[in-house]
Amino acid sequence: MTELNILFLNDINNEKLLTYFISDDEIKDYFNIHNFNGKKKEILLVPKQYLKDSKDTLLISTTDINNDFDACYLGAIARAKINLNCTITYDTGLVDFSQVDLFTLGMLLSGYKFDKYLNKKNENQKITFDKSIVSSEQEVTRDAIFFVRDLVNTPTLDKTPEFFIDEVKKLIQNDDISLEIHNKEWLENEGFGGVLGVSQGSAKEPYLLVGEYNKSAKFKVSIIGKGVLFDTGGYSLKSPSGMETMKTDMAGAATAWGVIKLAASFKLDIGVKVFTPLVENMVSSTAIRPGDILTMRNKKTIEVLNTDAEGRLIMADALAYASEENPDLLCDVATLTGASYVALGLDIGAVFSNDMSIANNFVDANINGVESYHALPLYKNYKKLVKSDIADLKNTGGRFGGAITAALILEEFVNDVPWIHLDMAGPARSRNNDPLTPTGGTGFGVIGFINFLKTLS
Repeated sequence: MTELNILFLNDINNEKLLTYFISDDEIKDYFNIHNFNGKKKEILLVPKQYLKDSKDTLLISTTDINNDFDACYLGAIARAKINLNCTITYDTGLVDFSQVDLFTLGMLLSGYKFDKYLNKKNENQKITFDKSIVSSEQEVTRDAIFFVRDLVNTPTLDKTPEFFIDEVKKLIQNDDISLEIHNKEWLENEGFGGVLGVSQGSAKEPYLLVGEYNKSAKFKVSIIGKGVLFDTGGYSLKSPSGMETMKTDMAGAATAWGVIKLAASFKLDIGVKVFTPLVENMVSSTAIRPGDILTMRNKKTIEVLNTDAEGRLIMADALAYASEENPDLLCDVATLTGASYVALGLDIGAVFSNDMSIANNFVDANINGVESYHALPLYKNYKKLVKSDIADLKNTGGRFGGAITAALILEEFVNDVPWIHLDMAGPARSRNNDPLTPTGGTGFGVIGFINFLKTLS
């Protein structure tokens, strides 16, 4: 296998650079022919015949790489330039590249392929790394993100609740994470009206999965993940184009399991408990209708005016159930509203909290990070928009401020526990075949949450 050396540089005029090459004039001509000037994110493969050490060398410019995302993305585009089977080594002799670990993570993440359903598989270059380059933390982070991406990308015909459960079992089988599987009968006995209501139009029965790591820890965090395995919109039917990507609507649940996997792998000194309701939102003679009223786990009633605002219904039940244990912090993650990415675009996660210091801590834990977040206000005056005349609440506050009103509904179920809500409807799915995040599930939220949890441990 070819040995490929990656040489990091930030100045093409550095005299030391020329010492790597056999001929100064020849390599300068090579740079000119390939228009390589060492500018930001420029990459050039130099064949071994130009090198004194006879190794193929990939020149990587680290100029103006100022944050974790840039470093990670640089790694992704570097891997995209490699079209040979190789073992990679690094040379940082020309520049002190402090973010080399993020560069490596980008290379690892860019190796993702989802070709399970292709008869002709995509051919991957066989790339291995020198043992000094890749850490176990990077590898387990990659694997957790790939777990999320694979689940998101799996078609719903195969992504049954039972399939999801089996994948979770595989994920946590070597970790100190307990798993409880609660079926429809248990949900009925425990009064999960939101989960049961959303799921009752589907032939597939609902579940609630509960996972726990480090039960004896002093500081305990609960994470609820939205697990709508497919969302037709119910009788408030989505358009055909709007329905095409709704296998993505369980990204929150997958993310929650990816986070607890990393918490256990990194042996964080906090307790983490995950709650993921699994349902399908389908249309049938048994499905809920606009105008129906559901009684939730905490006995509050919700008038369902829009059956396509279903995620908040299952999340509300899970939040109410988790809050009964009074964790030190309650979190949730969901592809909840299109309004969140109307506000922030497709790359930024929306963060809400009943304590702005917690929201700010989450954002600060990811400042200049691989993932981007912005805090939005939990504007109390909008509560009037989700008040119903015939129930305690209604499940939609109308078109404007939709991400805020959805968060306000969830807040009604957290029982005054410190709480943070991540709406990632935009960044959970990539619309472009990007080197770092190819089309489909991105695994967004895994890195953001683990960075935040590290500040708590």
